[in-house]
Amino acid sequence: MNMVKKLLPLAAMGKIMKDCGALRVSGPAKKALKEELEIFAKEVSEKAVKYSVHAGRRTIKSSDIILALK
Repeated sequence: MNMVKKLLPLAAMGKIMKDCGALRVSGPAKKALKEELEIFAKEVSEKAVKYSVHAGRRTIKSSDIILALK
């Protein structure tokens, strides 16, 4: 597993899960979601960078993100 910098707050993970109907969320559950989302975001971002470079741009656009998610 790649080591990813800790960018997303744990509190946000709890809020996401509670917004989905969880009554309570454990610390380890928040941490697990955070780690997986950070890895996923890094993978999507890496693909989006490749699309922007291929298009001759240095700026990542929402269309690059959409393509990276397909």
